[in-house]
Amino acid sequence: MNNEFDFIIKARNEAKRFVQFYKSLLSKADSIDLTINEFKGDKKLRKLAALDGGEGKEDLLAASILIVRGGGGIFEINKKIKKYILYDVCITTLNKDIDELKSLIRDIMEFKIALHLLDENPEVLIMDGSLSGYYKRGLPKKVLGYIDKTSITDLFIKEYLNKFKEYIKLYDRILRICRKKDILLMGVSKDSYVSYLVNKLNLSENITDYSFLKLKMRRKGYLDPIEIPATIESETLHHFYNMHNVYQKDIAEFMLSYFKLDPRKNPIRVDFPKWQYDRFDEIISVMETYHDHKGFLMTAHLVHNWAKMEKHIVSSAVNAIKQEILKLDPQIYDTVFAPKTREGI
Repeated sequence: MNNEFDFIIKARNEAKRFVQFYKSLLSKADSIDLTINEFKGDKKLRKLAALDGGEGKEDLLAASILIVRGGGGIFEINKKIKKYILYDVCITTLNKDIDELKSLIRDIMEFKIALHLLDENPEVLIMDGSLSGYYKRGLPKKVLGYIDKTSITDLFIKEYLNKFKEYIKLYDRILRICRKKDILLMGVSKDSYVSYLVNKLNLSENITDYSFLKLKMRRKGYLDPIEIPATIESETLHHFYNMHNVYQKDIAEFMLSYFKLDPRKNPIRVDFPKWQYDRFDEIISVMETYHDHKGFLMTAHLVHNWAKMEKHIVSSAVNAIKQEILKLDPQIYDTVFAPKTREGI
């Protein structure tokens, strides 16, 4: 393409090609009769725990500062909300997979908040995100290659693996406590890119569950639960889990359902352990009871605000680190905190 006009023509043709392709995918989906169950009207206030997490990052010349914040609370009728907030910070010289590390650190912090809330013996624990997604989390290829090595000289790869060990042990502990104490465990997601329902209906994997439900789920209600495949592709990770005695005895098998609480809003994905399938009516009741009448859950707004990463929090952490490094070693400060090339232009 020699000019902007040709480029725009190409872009329009790409749009037409995509529309034709997606129409062919949706034509089969449109013919499927999807059963949407009506809500039962069973509303009941419970002693409920919920949590959320936020994250921030400051990229430097030779390092990145990762800051995470989490908020959780116990919601109980006629009692003051018990609020719990936790922070963490990490400096890394990784030049790849930084976002994966940041997410890992955030989830570790959320797990610690969850365990604190479980000490309060709630009837229900609502986690932000996918329960099966926590279980299926993998490792960057660079880190995975070191997983069975006894001696690791790279400090940050060693630290990444140590955090991953902490992560799987904390999540395993959450699952075991919920099973032992009979605490209803739910993972609630506003967004999801999986195709579990689509695969079950033998549709193209190029359609996500949310795309399909945007077409088919146009009224309030919920879908019957389906099982989530428990497969983890890496045999190395399976060996690693066995070595650390986590995710044993069907503890990490999950199901999911989709709920639409408002006909104008997108559906919500809800994961729960397979061993709590007989309590699905309670999950329906929780979703109805704590509906915010805007398509989501009331508790989510509060914990989100407690976990939201504000700019001043990131700035405070970055400035504290800068001051400490400058005091300890001005040469390292100049090396790490020198302006990036583009910033100096």
